[in-house]
Amino acid sequence: MIDAVPNDHREALEKAARLGYLARALVFFTIGYFAFRSAFAAGEIMNEREAIREIVSTPVGGVMLVLLVLALPSFAIWRFLQAFLDADGYGTDARGLATRAGRFLSGCIYLFLTIYAGSLLFGLSSASGEGGSAGVVEAWAPVFGPWFTIPIGIVLLGVAAAHLKKAWSGDFLRFLSLPPKHAGWMIRVCQAGLSARAIVFAALAILFFTSVARWSPEDTPGIQDALYQISTWPFGGPLLAATGVGLIAFAAYCLLLARFGHIRVPDLDPGQAMAKLRA
Repeated sequence: MIDAVPNDHREALEKAARLGYLARALVFFTIGYFAFRSAFAAGEIMNEREAIREIVSTPVGGVMLVLLVLALPSFAIWRFLQAFLDADGYGTDARGLATRAGRFLSGCIYLFLTIYAGSLLFGLSSASGEGGSAGVVEAWAPVFGPWFTIPIGIVLLGVAAAHLKKAWSGDFLRFLSLPPKHAGWMIRVCQAGLSARAIVFAALAILFFTSVARWSPEDTPGIQDALYQISTWPFGGPLLAATGVGLIAFAAYCLLLARFGHIRVPDLDPGQAMAKLRA
């Protein structure tokens, strides 16, 4: 009985992480759907906050909002565990630290989305209000100035390349135990989703590179701007539609992580952590 106590947190954190992946899937499905629809009509291209508002506006919006308020912080906590405690085992070399830094930034974004969803739940923000996840960057932008865009653009290009590599090298499979009977089509869905995310990150990088001359903290690019950027490229309509479908595939990838993902919860027992530090 005593040995089971330190493991109590593992099951709770694993369930929280899986719930967080469900929330992430819901947000990206909504963004992808409206991106696809806007490629063929004068529809709206959404960012993360607008996706949450759209989810809230459905007939079951109240229930979904409560779910998001519970699930989004779960995903943020999981991202911080991945970043600080190296839950996925990336290590401390340059590549591992860069990946863990990306997990930390992702955790920050989902933490602020949590605050936004909570403000909707408790009536502190209007469901028709404006804003996006770029608010974090807007707060810090005056400190760094316009040249803040150059290193961010380089990082985003690196993230886009990492997503493509992850998709087509099969690296993502080490985080999944897919059922053999359906593994073929599930792998293709994951590859499509990760590739779509790579396209969005590449478009964001271009926006950051080209925004140096017209920089203002209020004009920080976000996912919504990236999708608009894609629509202006040659064959932008079909490419935007394909990206929308890809983001829906990315939502499916998140669902697969929620169901079949390897959630490696690190040991949070203080006694064992101190023993490892002494060793």
